[in-house]
Amino acid sequence: MKEKRPGKIDLDAAGVPLQADPFSALQGLSAAALRPAPAEPPPAAPTPAPAKSRGRVILRRETKHRGGKTVVVISDFPGPGALPAPALDELARTLRKQLGCGGTVEGREIVIQGDRPAAVAEALRKLGFAPGGVVC
Repeated sequence: MKEKRPGKIDLDAAGVPLQADPFSALQGLSAAALRPAPAEPPPAAPTPAPAKSRGRVILRRETKHRGGKTVVVISDFPGPGALPAPALDELARTLRKQLGCGGTVEGREIVIQGDRPAAVAEALRKLGFAPGGVVC
């Protein structure tokens, strides 16, 4: 018979029962005493002020020269003074993240991949734009 290693626990031998029972203090309590008191509802978060209107934009659905794929084009943004090119790029990035799709900026237009004009319009409304066109 092989000798047992010193760090191993012998599982075949009858072990010593636990000295302390962690649940012994709970035996005399009723279920009602164990239930936590109902928490008060959290205070209502203040509703954010409506975003200042950033202008009206036009949505249109296009498929031409795209291999039959449908895209939603957002156009008629305010002039470069009101919405410069870096802000337009940031807006496109925000829309792509919110909608979970691809997209790009072509000139002064944002092209969002997929046939989802209603979702694009809702995302633009949340960002303070007033969309018009395809589904609005």
